[in-house]
Amino acid sequence: MREPLPSVRVVGDGVLRTAVDAALRKSESPAADLPAVVVVSDAWEPDPVARAGALSVPVLPIGTEPGHVVIGPLTTPGTPGCWTCAELRRDRNHPGRAAVRARHGDALASRPFSALNGFAADAVGALAAAEIAALSDGGAPRTRGAFLRVALADLTVRTHRVLADPLCPRCGVLPDDTAERATIVPEPRPKPHPGAFRLRSAGHEHRSLLGHFVDPESGLIAEVRTGDEGGLPVARAPLAMRGTTAEEAGWGRSDTYRASELTAVLEAVERWGGLQAGGRRTTVRGSYRALREDAVHPPSLGLYGAERYAEPGFPFVPFHEDLELRWVWAHSFAGGRPVLVPETYAYYGAHVLYRDEPRLAYEISNGCALGSCREEAILYGLLEVAERDAFLMAWYARRPLPRVDLASAADPRVRLLAAHLEEETDRTVTVLDTTVEQGIPCVWAIAVDRTDDPGRARALCAGGSHIDPERAVLNALCELGPILASVDRAYPGQRARVSEMAEDSGLVRTMGDHSLLYADASVFSRLEFLFASGRSVTLPAMVRRSVPVSPTDLTEDVLRTVGRYLDTGLDVLVVDQTTPEQEGAGLSCVKVIVPGTLPMTFGHGMRRVEGLPRLFDVPRRLGDPAPPSSGEDLNPFPHPFP
Repeated sequence: MREPLPSVRVVGDGVLRTAVDAALRKSESPAADLPAVVVVSDAWEPDPVARAGALSVPVLPIGTEPGHVVIGPLTTPGTPGCWTCAELRRDRNHPGRAAVRARHGDALASRPFSALNGFAADAVGALAAAEIAALSDGGAPRTRGAFLRVALADLTVRTHRVLADPLCPRCGVLPDDTAERATIVPEPRPKPHPGAFRLRSAGHEHRSLLGHFVDPESGLIAEVRTGDEGGLPVARAPLAMRGTTAEEAGWGRSDTYRASELTAVLEAVERWGGLQAGGRRTTVRGSYRALREDAVHPPSLGLYGAERYAEPGFPFVPFHEDLELRWVWAHSFAGGRPVLVPETYAYYGAHVLYRDEPRLAYEISNGCALGSCREEAILYGLLEVAERDAFLMAWYARRPLPRVDLASAADPRVRLLAAHLEEETDRTVTVLDTTVEQGIPCVWAIAVDRTDDPGRARALCAGGSHIDPERAVLNALCELGPILASVDRAYPGQRARVSEMAEDSGLVRTMGDHSLLYADASVFSRLEFLFASGRSVTLPAMVRRSVPVSPTDLTEDVLRTVGRYLDTGLDVLVVDQTTPEQEGAGLSCVKVIVPGTLPMTFGHGMRRVEGLPRLFDVPRRLGDPAPPSSGEDLNPFPHPFP
């Protein structure tokens, strides 16, 4: 039996140390020139990499936890993706781990686990020796960017991928956020076929995308839950956040469980980029007065009146030019140059990490989008801004809207999906045209109950947008079905609270409350203005108003859509939110900001209408019969956007 390879140092003691030493002696791999440290522990080890010492060599941690031995990840100095990254992701996916360590850490670290017997230790030793051999031979160790979890009950071995955490205190390296990095020079993006608006078929990458992002132990997303709502398959992908035990979630609603699952994962991945800066390190802090040559004027983003800021307990602070803020760089299409926007506006979860940072207003993921390239993400981010701006313009200004003639659709799915929803839910489904001055097709879908059952939701709404109006309609209808089913389930048990919200709009505080409120028949009259125009519009007419669609280049579609905003006096700003996790899957993430458009908010007290003159100019320009002329003319009730 050979001596342990001299360049491989084993740190630790106990049965695992004995087993690893023995396995390394048996190894035939020539590792004489391979410096490495294997850190072993029969009990819980708080930080095996630190225990290895300050050496610039790979470290293979092997630790024990209740029911399992964990091997890896292989931690190499200067290489992202280390043991600490794995622990951060596991802690986010299992919030109880930190509490267990805090309460029982000393006992876990001092007491070897009884289930760790010699047979299990030999299996672990063999796995460790194989990892060192692969490293020595220039191969691909299984623990590079992953860890092995050995179940002590049956010695089952599972591999868990670890995405490097860009904010990891041990290995995270983020580039500075600079004006140069924010500059966008659009590149041609050939379409796979003339009707395509996505450059990759996510459906063909279902397995690889889920494998990249979903893992119950260490994934960016721990699991995807599926169900059925409104006759359509629905999926939910919970996403743990940095700095809090609260979670976000991605939702998928499609015609198959597979597609819904993938949509939910991709939406959660988009949320990850939009929540907190994970691709660049914020470097600019200062007042608007000091930065005004490069900074966007925050009131152009829509804030609150002075009386709202003065209310006791209001969580936001009024803007003034000497207020010190953190700023991030965005690209301005109007100026063709980088500009600064407040970080808490660009990243709607930044306040969780920087709790002392002043927040000017409530902000959500509005305008955040994911794509296979930056140009694709910009298109979908801008379409979301368009959808919500048009919806809120219709609501606040109480615009009577033309009905969309669904019979004029060339795509049979439009009529079939509307008919399916009507038959499945016993409701009348109407689609209304909310398109505003840019001509980008935007629609409002509304389902109204046809029964007199007081336990059923009276009305539900959804929005949609796309440069192809038929796709805008399909988007809205696909949103509507699952929301209907969800509200129908919730409403019977919430009728008393909904009645209170109908009497006091201030009680509408969450996203779900907005839909739930309009389940109450007593407030249906608030929606009747929508149907008052008596006009209709065909989908071909909406096509003619929209931007010409390029058959070959997606970037042409993007620039034409951006051009519609520039032509109407608005700028389009883009913050690149792409994180290393997203980049590793070939994805880009952005937030599109159009100062002057109406920001979507949830909770009636959070609505933002100050400093937005388009609220009064656009309805007049579009020829509405009674456009608002002051804030007093705006719709005072909570919006019904889901």
